Amino acid sequence: MNNPISHVLQQLHDAVNRGDQDALSQCYASDATVVATPMSSSTQNQTTEEGSTQRDCVDALLKFQKKFMPDHFVTTGDERVIQAGDVALVVAKLYLVPKATPNALPCEGKRAVYVLQRDGSGEWRCVIDNFFGTDLLDFA
Repeated sequence: MNNPISHVLQQLHDAVNRGDQDALSQCYASDATVVATPMSSSTQNQTTEEGSTQRDCVDALLKFQKKFMPDHFVTTGDERVIQAGDVALVVAKLYLVPKATPNALPCEGKRAVYVLQRDGSGEWRCVIDNFFGTDLLDFA
């Protein structure tokens, strides 16, 4: 995990597992977008409202964690980072592990898609977090 982009994603997942809003905020750009619910084309085409904020992203992730995975930790598997200058696309496998048996083998994996951007101070921040990955297309 020498890659700074991988390090940010690890921090993001650790913060979700702890429910740590402040640490999670540090992983996102101020204008970040999180795909918090898969939308069908019959309701709306955008996954978040225009003008969403970093805090909106954090709140959406923590609500999702509490509702859909309260008894699990999220952990990452393989990931691919494709970087072009100050922008990086990351495709990663996410796994859920039961909190009661943290050493158990992970459950079924999902592919998540992230876009990170390096800010003016040289820090990488997540600007798009799509933990539904390409499965989002199944809801379109």
